[in-house]
Amino acid sequence: MPAGYEYHLDYRVIDAAAWDHVSLVDMETYLEGASLLPNDLRGAVEYLDLSETLSVQVRYVGALQLAPWYERLIDRGIRGSVIYAPHEETYEIANTIIATCSIVGGGLPDGYRLSRTSIALRNVHHFLDQGSTDEVASARVA
Repeated sequence: MPAGYEYHLDYRVIDAAAWDHVSLVDMETYLEGASLLPNDLRGAVEYLDLSETLSVQVRYVGALQLAPWYERLIDRGIRGSVIYAPHEETYEIANTIIATCSIVGGGLPDGYRLSRTSIALRNVHHFLDQGSTDEVASARVA
């Protein structure tokens, strides 16, 4: 499976990554596992690294299928998501997923942020909170 995650208790970050050719099933499998973490996820942030993907086969209809998984994470207390997508194609797909999940599920409490640059795990919460900059597109949901 070209997607996986670890939960870093020290940073309260679900550190996820995807690589190679990523399908909708890969993303659903990752989100299903993350939504079942035994830890208290209140205040946690997802950090999804898409820098090693060759392709992501998730379009609008697939993004609709991911929305319920994000709703499960919201129910567990996750506050937001930061997605690192340095390549144009993955950036656009991540934007589609964010927009779809926001419309269908109402979005994460503190929103989503999309970045073309890598974020250190210790800085993920700060990055989510800081709002948009010239270099980084903000996908926060009001």
